[in-house]
Amino acid sequence: MAHGGIFDQVGGGFARYSVDTRWHIPHFEKMLYDNGQLVSLYADAYLVTKNELYKETIYKTLAFIERELMLKNGGFYSSLDADSLDEHEKLEEGAFYVWTKEALQKIIKEDFNLFSEYYNVNDHGFWEHDKYNLIRTSSDKDFAQKHHLSINQLKEKVSNWNTTLLKERSKKSRPRLDDKTLTSWNALMLKGYIDTYRVFNDAHFLAIALKNASFLEKNLLKENGQLYHNYKNGKATINGYLEDYATLIDAYIALYEVTFDEKWLTLSKKLTEYTFNHFFDKNSKMYFFTSDEDSELIARKIEVEVNVIPASNS
Repeated sequence: MAHGGIFDQVGGGFARYSVDTRWHIPHFEKMLYDNGQLVSLYADAYLVTKNELYKETIYKTLAFIERELMLKNGGFYSSLDADSLDEHEKLEEGAFYVWTKEALQKIIKEDFNLFSEYYNVNDHGFWEHDKYNLIRTSSDKDFAQKHHLSINQLKEKVSNWNTTLLKERSKKSRPRLDDKTLTSWNALMLKGYIDTYRVFNDAHFLAIALKNASFLEKNLLKENGQLYHNYKNGKATINGYLEDYATLIDAYIALYEVTFDEKWLTLSKKLTEYTFNHFFDKNSKMYFFTSDEDSELIARKIEVEVNVIPASNS
């Protein structure tokens, strides 16, 4: 996945899913919940393997989050659309992310042959309509050895290529932004930052985590432990769902574990008590997805199947 086109090789961050068996062409939409969960996964994978690719993937992904999905007050937006305006001012999926060979030659110039092999601007990396979505097929170690470069020399080149391409890409029409802020998705991203701090001990990630945790406390949590689900334009709306409580309890406990600030443990307890009081079904011993304070429904759903995020009961 980190080598494939589902990962934005230039700007970082993962697209929603792949549409081919090679993981080359994604559905270019980028979702907050995917990136939050993947950051946590890659952090634990690095802890076990010490694979530098996993670390680089995390750092690039979080750079994308802060650059394109983060509010000034510490919240995170929901997603970036797959579509953007192409050179003919028509909406086209992936237009922001793909390149023609001619455009890449003009941008990269003297290093183009090396660049094109690294990112497969060739038959392997060709997509359609003379467009290429960048994809990798070898590790930095193997590629550096093949071209008689040190790892540091290669990394410097790759960093320069990506900086140049990111600057050039900023001139394109940007994908549309889904600017609502959801409690559950923010909690998953918060957990990603906490896990990254736990593994790398980089104070920057803890600072972002604390900023987001405080944003959620201030804007989406009521004094009695009740949560809102949605925040937009300075206003919180929609009574929270079970997924909001489950994910935020998990994130706040994790934040306590890396800070030992009992505030986060106390908030977790308050949220948990509220969940027992307003979501628990005494008959099934499971939790309803909606609160007993919501408008009465024909039937209250009990979510047990995992979807794009874990089932709220689990």
